[in-house]
Amino acid sequence: MEHKLAQKNRIKPIFAYFKESIKFYDIDQPLIAQIIFVIQLAVVFGGYVIARPYTEKFFLYYEQISNKFMWQIDAKNYDLSFLNSDLAINMINAFSIVMLIYFASKAIAYLFGIFFGAYYFMSLTRSDTTPAQRFSDILLKYPKLIIFNILFYAVFAVVIVLLFLAAGIASLIIPLFIVLSPLLPFAVIACDTLFIFKNLLIIEFDTGVFKNFKKSLDITKGCKRRIIVNGLWPVCLGLLLSSFSIGINNPLLSLFILAFFEVIVHLITQRLIALMFIDAASLERNDKKAKEVKNRG
Repeated sequence: MEHKLAQKNRIKPIFAYFKESIKFYDIDQPLIAQIIFVIQLAVVFGGYVIARPYTEKFFLYYEQISNKFMWQIDAKNYDLSFLNSDLAINMINAFSIVMLIYFASKAIAYLFGIFFGAYYFMSLTRSDTTPAQRFSDILLKYPKLIIFNILFYAVFAVVIVLLFLAAGIASLIIPLFIVLSPLLPFAVIACDTLFIFKNLLIIEFDTGVFKNFKKSLDITKGCKRRIIVNGLWPVCLGLLLSSFSIGINNPLLSLFILAFFEVIVHLITQRLIALMFIDAASLERNDKKAKEVKNRG
């Protein structure tokens, strides 16, 4: 019974990690955090800026198509041939370009985020190693990290599409599902959170690409609920901080603020994952702060 209780509670509540996780700049080599922050900000903000003209085109085409459709409804003269016109094709092309830029910028920023999380994790568990040793160890694992993340998010995307299709069909049969549909995005995030340790498992234990799927679920046994709750708070924080960019007249300033807070939340999330992973995997910290706590104890 005591063993099961220990298993269940090895992940602490969010309040235990909050103070350390929000200090995204607090690392034994602060320059690393500063460089990664600047790179991620440049990538995310650059993606928003590059995608902006195509986003404007998309909404322009969408508005024109909507106006035509509304005119047909008012005139009760339905002719959907315009959906096969150059206008519709241009809208689809603009949307495709926006999505391509968006996912490319997010993917690049994510890869740098993985590096930051891995480096921070090593600073807590392998404080006696040099920055060069950490760089080398992380970069050696990067091919496996990239392959696994491509497979993981490809499978995840298929599951999401099937989930939304099932929800759509269920809503037609049972109208109650329409009320529950707004909860689907949170369900998707919760499922993603269950694999929150996937990258650090490769960094620490060098797990195989396919074996990592099982290991990611195994390490969360007994504490899934707490991991989901802890993992959702950065999402809520991101939604709150992103609201500061709303209502700003300068579009570029608004995008910069949005990107700025997005990167901060990303770094906070990586630190939170590292801190929880140490507890989930029952690893020992040997950083300066942990040693000070031991000495006081």
